Amino acid sequence: MRFRGKIFVGCLMVVFVSGLLQAEEPLASKGLIQALRQEVSGERAFNYMVQISHYDRIQACEGWHDAAVMLQKELERIGYADVEIEGWPSNGSRYYYTYRTPIGWRAKNAELWIVSPEKKRLCSYEEIPLTLVKHSNSADVETELIDVGTGVGKKAYEGKDVRGKIVLATAYTGTVMREAVLKRGALGVVTWYSPETRPGYPNMIRYTAIWPTWEEKDKIGFGFNVSKLQGWNLKKALDEGEKIVLKAKVEAEYYDGKVEVLSAALTGSVEPEKEVMIIGHLCHPKPSANDNASGSGGMLEMARALKEMVDNGKIDPPKRTIRFLWVPEFAGTVPYIKAHLERMKNTLSVINCDMIGEDLHLTGGTFNITCTPDSVPSYLNDVVVNFTKLTDRLNLRSINGSSHPFAYRVLPFSGGSDHYIFNDGALKVPSVMFGHGDTFHHTSLDTPDKVDSSELRRVCFVALGASYYLASASDEEAKDMARLIARNGLSRLAEDYYDSLLILEKAQDPEKVHMSYAQVLNVIKHSSQRELDSVLSTFVFADDAAVKREIRNFLGNIKNMRASFMSDAQASYARLCQGIGVKTKKISLLEDQKKLDKIIPVRNENFVCPLETDYVLAKLGEEAFSGVDFSGYAAYEALNFVDGKRSVWEIANAVSAEYGPIDPNKVLAFFKVLEKAELLSFK
Repeated sequence: MRFRGKIFVGCLMVVFVSGLLQAEEPLASKGLIQALRQEVSGERAFNYMVQISHYDRIQACEGWHDAAVMLQKELERIGYADVEIEGWPSNGSRYYYTYRTPIGWRAKNAELWIVSPEKKRLCSYEEIPLTLVKHSNSADVETELIDVGTGVGKKAYEGKDVRGKIVLATAYTGTVMREAVLKRGALGVVTWYSPETRPGYPNMIRYTAIWPTWEEKDKIGFGFNVSKLQGWNLKKALDEGEKIVLKAKVEAEYYDGKVEVLSAALTGSVEPEKEVMIIGHLCHPKPSANDNASGSGGMLEMARALKEMVDNGKIDPPKRTIRFLWVPEFAGTVPYIKAHLERMKNTLSVINCDMIGEDLHLTGGTFNITCTPDSVPSYLNDVVVNFTKLTDRLNLRSINGSSHPFAYRVLPFSGGSDHYIFNDGALKVPSVMFGHGDTFHHTSLDTPDKVDSSELRRVCFVALGASYYLASASDEEAKDMARLIARNGLSRLAEDYYDSLLILEKAQDPEKVHMSYAQVLNVIKHSSQRELDSVLSTFVFADDAAVKREIRNFLGNIKNMRASFMSDAQASYARLCQGIGVKTKKISLLEDQKKLDKIIPVRNENFVCPLETDYVLAKLGEEAFSGVDFSGYAAYEALNFVDGKRSVWEIANAVSAEYGPIDPNKVLAFFKVLEKAELLSFK
């Protein structure tokens, strides 16, 4: 479902699409609102965040486990009986579906020194763990530093002999490591953010990792990240002809480890097998406060507040199970899904909490709600937006938090975190992401002082409130949700239609006019079906036949608007054709399109979760996708629409409606590569 990214600030109820009434009633009952206001604490969430930020929480490593144990003990102290840390083998080469696991790695100490022309320490792992590139190998070397610019591609190394040397580069360390060390014999890598990247912040140090396979572990060198100022000074000296000699000492080791997940659940009182999930990634290096100690700490506070409200009778026990899941991002989520595939089929929604505590004025980050893609039409989007509007009106603050306004945006689907996994077409678990933009994420400056306890309180209120509402919903709630979705869906459908119509009106070439008209019709059909399916998704909460009939009644206006837009589009097309002197023609399939409409892709039953393209490259070779001009979210959605029923032509149309016109032959070429990789077949 697509929502546009307008900004809502403070108590002003600014509508995000054309003509919506401002008086959107909250879905939450007065009792739930009162209980959440009284119990959800931004200060407790902040304190949990600080505790988590003390751990160096690298995936499949001891720091992550130690942080999880701390959370486990607190959950058990709170009173949760169903708390578990599960683990699965992880060594850098084992796959779960198409996702490769990280290697086990521990670092004991590391330092990088300049020894010539003057002796000076550049960085120390003990002082700032993030300075040592994650998955660095052990080293004890003293050698010359060579600047290779970005460190990527042949041009960066022209006229430079880096064998036995250390290279200075600005590209991602793992990429430079494979270019400089594995291909050209360098011993190690020093990487830094160039001045034009995130301008200012001279002491900013980036977070990078190598992610080696088990087979690469004896070939990989070491890596350090230095600050922007240090990197610039090193580059400047080298540009001026100085010879710089560095000494690197690293004590680290690889091991066959585990990727782990921490789970805690409050069991449902009526339908315990059905679940509502709140997820957040616990991983990232110390301190990584906003990303994602804020999400992990906020989840712990939600778990505490939920238990307290239920135990003290402030709210009824939820009908369905509410599960909290702390994961290593992607790396733990996929193995968990593989191990609990049946549980996933009974999961009704997932809220992904990734960076939920940013201080608006310090980080510049508004609160973002990233919605489900069109392939997963759902009640979830409108429910979480409704709770966000409610939270805005309540003007929540925290004792030691800011008084900044609650600035938030509702965004169309994008990836980047674990909600991306659940929305996959083989799972279709509706999942949204709660997060913020942040200048400091993945750097040494992502520290607790950038976290705002007021913002934590607000986002925890939204996430817990929406999750409890869905976990407790019955017939009346299903009807309320359906009404809300239909109300907002009319505006979304209108927005999609008029955006597509604008392209038609600008077309002057006869062939473009016909193609643009076909696209307008495609958008109307696709968008209206998305909204119809979103309304019907509320059936999962409705038992009464009469209520289901009432919900179906909400479909009428969407169908009427669809018919009206079809008629309006036809009239606009006719006027445009008349204006440029061409005949209208009936839009029908051409011969090559008819062939594509007979080709139906089918996913392999063992292909679950989104495609990780490295899997295909490892299986078919680095040139597997050469000549395939189709990737990104469009490719993600194309794969999501593969259901064993839709043809290549229908899938291309669905993706074209969501992302703009796409050549269906590109979609077919992409699918054929996946067929070679034995991920799908055709019928």
